[in-house]
Amino acid sequence: RAKLCRCPTQPDVEEVVRDSAGRMVTWTGLGFARVRDGAGLTFRVDNVPYPMDYELLLRYEPESAEDWEAVVSVSSRVLPTSSRCGNLLPSEQMYREILPHSQRYVLLSRPFCFEPSTPYEVTIRLQRAGVTHRHPGAFILIDSLVLLPRVSELPGFHGAEAAARQEELERYQCLEVFRMAPPHPLAQACARLVCSVSALMHGGALPCQCDPQGSRSSECQVQGGQCECKPHVIGRRCDQCAPGSYGFGPLGCSPCTCSPEGSVSQLCDKVSGQCRCQPGTVGRQCDQCQPGHWGFPACRPCQCNGHAEECDPRTGTCLRCRDHTSGRHCERCQDGYYGNPVLGSGQQCRPCPCPGYPGTRHYHGSTCHADDETHHIICICAPGYAGE
Repeated sequence: RAKLCRCPTQPDVEEVVRDSAGRMVTWTGLGFARVRDGAGLTFRVDNVPYPMDYELLLRYEPESAEDWEAVVSVSSRVLPTSSRCGNLLPSEQMYREILPHSQRYVLLSRPFCFEPSTPYEVTIRLQRAGVTHRHPGAFILIDSLVLLPRVSELPGFHGAEAAARQEELERYQCLEVFRMAPPHPLAQACARLVCSVSALMHGGALPCQCDPQGSRSSECQVQGGQCECKPHVIGRRCDQCAPGSYGFGPLGCSPCTCSPEGSVSQLCDKVSGQCRCQPGTVGRQCDQCQPGHWGFPACRPCQCNGHAEECDPRTGTCLRCRDHTSGRHCERCQDGYYGNPVLGSGQQCRPCPCPGYPGTRHYHGSTCHADDETHHIICICAPGYAGE
């Protein structure tokens, strides 16, 4: 089988990974594509090993108890040339399939002939079944498109001598195991048959090709070729970071650890580890308020009466008050100055004339204030001095 990469055709598609703590992981590869009602996906097929008919199987998970439908088309910009597929035009393949909400995969009603060295595109538009209007809040989760070979076309599986092989494949349901995600372990009777299918399709056994950075050794599993991966690394060759991790290298990958309150999802940039932040949050993990705000995750603007731009991100106390102000919100004048620095008062902090000014040799007051009735400046004198 071949699991294919998916490429969104509209902005109404996003990558998601569900939290699997304590539950079965129901996706393969990099997670789900979350597709909005009426949007679509394009699967690019360029790794077909053998020219033959393949069944197309779509794995999905609905987000609601309603059926969906898929409008499927197969196309290629290159005309097939093999004797097996050369007389078929991909652009002719277009049909509808129902995706019942009670199922997790659907085997499309028509097989298609794929050949090596020919790039194909399988485009699938997804929409709710039985309705005429699209709903912007309706989504379906798509895991993968799987190519299942029609084994009866292989050299070792047709003719009278192969009847026993074919009967064993059907009796033990050897190929059905690949329909569900993740696949169940192969029965012992199937292991030999599936290896034979793989060898016939690929012209013999394949090298492991374990990535030297992401894998623990150069050896892989005999069935499937899965290498042993380092922490948070996935892929048959252990060559990419798992969903929710980043920084592929000799030590594996590191968890994204995106803040659940401040980030859009638990996925981050695979190189830098930068999480996708909610509006108003910053930082690699989206766990801080943007400058000029405090109180994560309920970030709100700093209140500094226009005398400072930043405040303590935890307490909201203003930092580096200007204009001779002080206080949690820069709401009062510092010692040696008087006035009303609160935003909108129309006043500012001025030096206390007690006499002279703060910082001069003839300044003998510690603080001052304006009398509410006379508006005269009342100085609080330093020890040993008295006012008039």
